[in-house]
Amino acid sequence: MSQSVHALIYVSRSNSNVRDGSAREIIRSILAQSRSKNARLGVTGALLFSEGYFCQTLEGEPAAVEDIFSAIECDPRHRDVTLLTFRPAPARRFPDWSMAYAGVSAGPDWSRKIEGLLADPSEIDGDRMGRELLVLMTDLVRQQDLDGP
Repeated sequence: MSQSVHALIYVSRSNSNVRDGSAREIIRSILAQSRSKNARLGVTGALLFSEGYFCQTLEGEPAAVEDIFSAIECDPRHRDVTLLTFRPAPARRFPDWSMAYAGVSAGPDWSRKIEGLLADPSEIDGDRMGRELLVLMTDLVRQQDLDGP
């Protein structure tokens, strides 16, 4: 019997000053921790950090994804954690990555969009925004794969 795969997408603000070196260290720390924990729990996904905002997708068994998201909500590196979508997925978008890194900048248009979302969460169309972010992160990860390390 196959296990169901669910995909969760959220956005949050960073609690660090993105203009100093601490942001880079925080990203490294998040990636190291998430890659280890996700691999252990069978979760895959991608992380994007853009101008002080995190966007992340997690894919895996619902209980494992919920466990990781609960930890993120309590993580002092994040604030204003906003769930966009959590639903069954037909397939994993990042099957080869315990946590792909989509990069440090999605551009100012995306940052303004995320800022607007977090300013008024009641206006969020999580499904639409989640789909758009998923496409963006997939494209960014693919581009980094092509560009190499």
